[in-house]
Amino acid sequence: MSVERVCAQSGLLVDGDTRVAADPCEYFHPAVGVQVGCGRLRCTSCKAWVRAGPPGLGLMENTRFDLRALHAAPDWAALPFLEQGYVLFNRRRLYACTCLHWTAESVAPIENDHELESEPNLPWGCAGHPAPELPVRLTQLVIDAQASWPQLVDAILRGSCPRELERREALGPEPGLWLAWLYVYLRGLAVADELSAAVADRLLDADPQVVGRVLYFFIHFSRARGVDKVIAHAEADLHRVALGYPIPETPPAPTLWAVLSTRLGNAPDPRDALDARVESMVERLLFVPRSSLPHDDLGPLGTGDFERQRRERLGWDPDTLEYVLNDFARLRASERADVVGHALGRSASMFAGAERRRFIADHIVEIDQAAPGRWRQVMTLLSDWHGKPAQGHLIVLAGARVIQAHLATPDELRAWISARRSYGWVNDAWVAPLEAMLAAT
Repeated sequence: MSVERVCAQSGLLVDGDTRVAADPCEYFHPAVGVQVGCGRLRCTSCKAWVRAGPPGLGLMENTRFDLRALHAAPDWAALPFLEQGYVLFNRRRLYACTCLHWTAESVAPIENDHELESEPNLPWGCAGHPAPELPVRLTQLVIDAQASWPQLVDAILRGSCPRELERREALGPEPGLWLAWLYVYLRGLAVADELSAAVADRLLDADPQVVGRVLYFFIHFSRARGVDKVIAHAEADLHRVALGYPIPETPPAPTLWAVLSTRLGNAPDPRDALDARVESMVERLLFVPRSSLPHDDLGPLGTGDFERQRRERLGWDPDTLEYVLNDFARLRASERADVVGHALGRSASMFAGAERRRFIADHIVEIDQAAPGRWRQVMTLLSDWHGKPAQGHLIVLAGARVIQAHLATPDELRAWISARRSYGWVNDAWVAPLEAMLAAT
């Protein structure tokens, strides 16, 4: 069995509140959004497999112990130098190879900057995870080469869970997460493509939550088989790309626009024909009037209501809960008011290429006409740290067009420049020309 797949950031060390993967084929992938400790950590120094203890079990203070004996012991709970912590300390989890040990009291990746003492600095890493051998049984689901993928996807959408992910904040079945987990689990096998294609076939489902889960899947796997159907659906009616399909699994309501933006943001160089179609669509959408792009949420779910229930379930105190929910509502309102404009200001990777940046600078007037005020988001994008100083001239080019077209008053543009000094790429090479033009108006 080949071992090729690896955990993100070389694997996670997890506390006692987070499970460690017992199945060697399971591994942490950020697209799934559910943390799980790596079960295949190996030490590069002693070459031993790293063992993880049960929640709450830790080393007694001021006690001598033999690391090799610890590592070899079949039952750590029986060792005299280990003890179960009090309830308040049950979050800890002890890890050990034959040369080092670590007590995890939070979730942290092995691969990190090592700037804090609380960050693990260990010669451990994910040794890779094999793809599962078919047939495989995942709870009540049986997957083999002859599986009916439309039926299997339908079963998951109806509540059949391939693996319990132990999400304390879950408010019920989470088919969107389960489909994402299963796709990651099967990666490396041909059947993973059959799964994603079957997910895409549910895009036109009458149930808005099913559509939301399809979009959720392709937001996270924007290069999976079947995404062409999603892109073709967006092309057929550009004015529906901002519609949201809320699902309990995730706060942001999935949209067709989010699929397009992640596909474009993760596009390799050179891009393929499908990437070119997405880029063409995005360029057209920059000019579509904001008023022509409905931002309604379809379906019965209120995302804010679900956020309240989720956090209440986690035991948040009322004051903190209200503060966080109000902040969440403000953020969500800013995202949903104008998904295109929000992406201009926040999605640097989506507009990362030099040609895309030039297109944005050349068409800042048309982009602002589609939704007055977008000039700020375009100027903020162009004055980030990407591609500097080589692309710095684009700030002057776009700013000159803002001034000439009277998209902003001189005071507004000066205020934007002043605010940008706090966090952007600010350089006299572009500030001085714009200030000179403003002084001449």
